[in-house]
Amino acid sequence: MEKIDISFQHRGKQYIGYFSLVAGAGAGVYHLMDDKQYYLGRLRQGSQDEWVFDASNAEDKLDVLANTFGNYITGNRLI
Repeated sequence: MEKIDISFQHRGKQYIGYFSLVAGAGAGVYHLMDDKQYYLGRLRQGSQDEWVFDASNAEDKLDVLANTFGNYITGNRLI
């Protein structure tokens, strides 16, 4: 399974982890895991080439980073 490392800061917290393509889910669906193997959420392509992030914890507000995550994935050519 292909993985792409990511490190970012959001709302004062440092995140380190990776995206992995979800096998069998079609193109454009990825899981975001942190470096401790905690599931942070699912990134998927929505309509009109926009990205949607379904966060595992709504309090983290990672959903606002959906297009940033999508651009990061696209720039690293996992799609």
